[in-house]
Amino acid sequence: MADMSTFKKPDMLESEVPGTSDESIRTQRAKFFEAQNSELIGLVVESEEAAYALYNDYARRIGFSIRRAKQRYRRGESSLTMRQFVCSKEGTKNAKKDSKRSYSRNITRTGCQAFIQFSIDQEGCYTVQRHEMDHTHDFSDIRQRHLMRSQRSISDEQIELLKSFRKCGIKLSDAIRFLKCQYGGSPNIGFINIDAYNALANPDCKSFNGSDAKTLIEIFKERQENEDDFFYNFDLDEDGRLCGFFWRDGIMKKDYDLFGDLVVHDTTYRTNKYDMICGPFVGMNQHTNNVMFGCGFIINERVESFVWLFQSFLKSMGDKAPITIMTDESAAMAAGIKKVFPTSKHRLCIWHIIKNSKERIISLRKRDGFIHLFNHLLNGCDSEAEFNFYWQRYVYTYTILNFLMNIEVFSDKSILFYRMITVYNCVDNPWIIKFYKTKEKWCGTFCKEFFSGGILSSQRSETTNKSVSRRLNKLSGLCEFYYTFCEVVSEWRSNEMKFNYSNSNGIPEMVVSNSNLLRHARDVYTRNIYKKFEDRFLDGISCTQMIVPSEPNVFCYNVWREGIDMFRHYVRFSAETFLVECTCKCFTQDGLLCMHSLRVLNIHCVQRIPDAYILKRWRKDIRKDCQESD
Repeated sequence: MADMSTFKKPDMLESEVPGTSDESIRTQRAKFFEAQNSELIGLVVESEEAAYALYNDYARRIGFSIRRAKQRYRRGESSLTMRQFVCSKEGTKNAKKDSKRSYSRNITRTGCQAFIQFSIDQEGCYTVQRHEMDHTHDFSDIRQRHLMRSQRSISDEQIELLKSFRKCGIKLSDAIRFLKCQYGGSPNIGFINIDAYNALANPDCKSFNGSDAKTLIEIFKERQENEDDFFYNFDLDEDGRLCGFFWRDGIMKKDYDLFGDLVVHDTTYRTNKYDMICGPFVGMNQHTNNVMFGCGFIINERVESFVWLFQSFLKSMGDKAPITIMTDESAAMAAGIKKVFPTSKHRLCIWHIIKNSKERIISLRKRDGFIHLFNHLLNGCDSEAEFNFYWQRYVYTYTILNFLMNIEVFSDKSILFYRMITVYNCVDNPWIIKFYKTKEKWCGTFCKEFFSGGILSSQRSETTNKSVSRRLNKLSGLCEFYYTFCEVVSEWRSNEMKFNYSNSNGIPEMVVSNSNLLRHARDVYTRNIYKKFEDRFLDGISCTQMIVPSEPNVFCYNVWREGIDMFRHYVRFSAETFLVECTCKCFTQDGLLCMHSLRVLNIHCVQRIPDAYILKRWRKDIRKDCQESD
């Protein structure tokens, strides 16, 4: 066998002469030899794949990568008569194709002349005819040869295994890490991470695969034929291309009938290869867990796209609009909600507002105490009076400025008012002004007349996207997304079944064992809701109350927590009807009596929660009728 040592000509040392061209430098570079004599001349193989494998295996032992090059056909025929494979560093970079880019790629072409040439006879046998072994570059270290491009390949079995991992919700990077452990390290696996991503990718990544969309529609049609209440809708553009679709099954419709007072909709994630916007409609069940109402895809975030999606959702639910719909900050989505759901209360996700504030008001957030007060305005105010107090104290808006300029004579009250609002001067900040104008959408104080279940952000919908994205990525098609989405919904329903079983086979321990009011709450509410009710009951015990003169059989109180509440809440209780009303309006907002009302009920020794204040959506037996009908 020929000597595989690397030989270097001593009279051709590499030089770097100032002022010489790249071409002259290249010709003066030292040459590196594979061997003194070729061991491949005269070898015969039966196919082009075998010829490539022969040279590639030889190149790995030496330490260079190869690629396919010239080929010559027989005159008047489609069969080959010559085939060449060259070193991957053959040729030079084409300067004419240089483009202005924000990044640059490494130059790997060094004008290397090494190659192998096969002659091909009439029977298709490949014979090594020429073998040039001179290189213009050093060979790769033996520890790095598994990284050379021609030495990397991913088998069909490995691709199928990676697909199985991804379908089970395992990230592709974690699946590759598992294979590396099984094969004994990165050099033995045969590929690197980017090869796996490319192998699973589709060259038509950004264009619709007609068969993919058609298959999905066929799945919807089959389900509609076989199921009683399956609904789907799709939208086509002028050229007949799919630009949006929506679907929900019969169980989602039943869930919406029970819990459709609140809908969370988020379009943050794009978990498919067509870059379509995924918009699930998510609610909250009796256990405060996620429940799915439907899912839609749209091609863009235009107003007309959202209008079509919301109209499809509304039609599928029998034209029953939700009481509250919570979304992220999207002007197009807001316009669509205003048109399709005019009677619904539109709430904005607080999480997105906080995220945007970190980009828009960085300097203000760095000032001492601002973040704490900003968060208090978002979620800590119990009344409009408290909100106005803090806003006027810490935010200096155009409206307040104009008000002050129009005051000719400052009274003591207006002077005090002026002093309170000058802590943070935000008069020149347009984001703060826009933020204030939309306060009815993000501040719970202004939304107490509408049910929201205590939800402050659209992360319930985002949780859906994250559950799906763990199983998929931007390489996934529509059908693949559909099946994965069904798996996530099935997991949610299975999780609810576990909660139902837990609630029917046990009761939570009571903190106050001698309270009949708590005992009644434990009997009717689910475990999670009872815990919230119990916390409010305990907070109510610590409240202070002061009776206020009122009409006969009606008792009015001012209730507050000493040292905590800035404002007192007014509670009105009827001893005849057991109706209780509080100015904090917590019951209309989340369906549970507030601490102030519970304090008054406890004072009057009320033994049971009045029926008017037991919301059906929070009861243990809410699904009893549905289960019997099923």
